[in-house]
Amino acid sequence: MENSRILKILITNDDGIQSESMLSFAKSLLDIATITVVAPDRERSGVSQAFTCSNGLKLERFSNYDFPCYSLSGTPADCVKLAISESLCDGVPDLVLSGVNWGENAGVSSVYSGTVAGAREAALWGIPAIAFSLSERNNNRLLEVIALAKKIIQENLFKEMPKGVFWNVNFPRDSVPFAGVAVTSMGTGMFSDHYVFKDSKYFLEGEKDYENAEKHSDDYALSKGFAVITPLQVDQTSTQELNRLQQIDFNLAIKG
Repeated sequence: MENSRILKILITNDDGIQSESMLSFAKSLLDIATITVVAPDRERSGVSQAFTCSNGLKLERFSNYDFPCYSLSGTPADCVKLAISESLCDGVPDLVLSGVNWGENAGVSSVYSGTVAGAREAALWGIPAIAFSLSERNNNRLLEVIALAKKIIQENLFKEMPKGVFWNVNFPRDSVPFAGVAVTSMGTGMFSDHYVFKDSKYFLEGEKDYENAEKHSDDYALSKGFAVITPLQVDQTSTQELNRLQQIDFNLAIKG
């Protein structure tokens, strides 16, 4: 019967194949699903949806894990794209999980994040996907991520996810009392980006102003101790601007 079929899950990240949090995450799900890991051969943080088109990709399989595990000389988007197109999961995966990432990917961080891009790539293929990130390195919080992931999987909460939609999940710092799980919209507060010139190079620095974040946003809820689930989508069309532009006559009167 279809309902008794073992779930196939693809896991990727942007921290690289050596990531202990990703490998622990993958191992923890072996009792409820068939796991395949395809991750970049090195850290690829901040690459967003970048993919490799002009250079070839090198795929390497490791045999010292309890699940198929591959490294790829590309980005998180490359990993998901190749895993799906080359059937590395023995067919199309039922679910793609990206992470667990060290460092939050809420708000505008999700635009830059390679971790979030791994989930977005799956959504482009019409596959349910979730990105998981921790605000700081903390094994207790990692256990909470695993518990939430198992709840989502075992209760089939991801199966009603519309095509083209994916979830971005972030857990708070351990220094903030845990307040539970909140479903929020994406914050749009920008970093206080600035550059420091050192050794003849420009180095980017900056941080978020969490206290002035929109009250309904993932950034604000995260700063108050909530783990946040934010549904994102690949369709970036602004409906408001679409409606406004459709009222404008853009036909050009070309004079000969």
